[in-house]
Amino acid sequence: MILHLETSTLTCSVALSNQGNLIGKVETHSEQYVHGEKLTLFIQELFDIQKISARQLTAISVSKGPGSYTGLRIGMATAKGLALGLNIPMIGISSLQSIITLGKKLHPQKILLAAFEARKNEVFMRVESQDETLLEDEAIDLESFSWKAPLPAVILGNAQHQVREFLGEEFVCDASILPTATGQVALAWQRWNQGSFDPIDRLVPNYTKPCFIAAKKS
Repeated sequence: MILHLETSTLTCSVALSNQGNLIGKVETHSEQYVHGEKLTLFIQELFDIQKISARQLTAISVSKGPGSYTGLRIGMATAKGLALGLNIPMIGISSLQSIITLGKKLHPQKILLAAFEARKNEVFMRVESQDETLLEDEAIDLESFSWKAPLPAVILGNAQHQVREFLGEEFVCDASILPTATGQVALAWQRWNQGSFDPIDRLVPNYTKPCFIAAKKS
């Protein structure tokens, strides 16, 4: 039984799976970052709904980015606290790969481009076909981005319309697929079967670029 945490965007999402099958989720797609207030409450709510205790977990998967610096830190810290307390392994999963995994179910023959907002004209981007990664998780400046995705292609993520403006109208956006912990289920189950876990002391958020902190005006 694996607990899945997704906190890389405004979405705060918790899911639970058993042997690779989703059995429950609790989440909110908010207009504000509520991870600090809601994440642990959602975990307990999910345990209560499913009538289980944390001690029944065998692993925890968590979004490792790219995405919101604060959201990723909250999710990672929460996952590590549980994993250490329960003495169970951790699985870090790309936030962009997670949403692409959901996209493959609806668009099995398409190239899938996942893009999350960064700042200004920058986005975090990943591109996959059904069985190949064409572009790894990267911070992309759209004004100088010259790589062309093979068509047909579908853009996912909260920066999809921004990316489409730069790439062209021939690209299709699918706003129905949101970042959610359910996108980790199949990926985490595959890693579990491979025995491929991340050492807790070395698993850190993948920011893809340095954290930007604006100076506070006096």
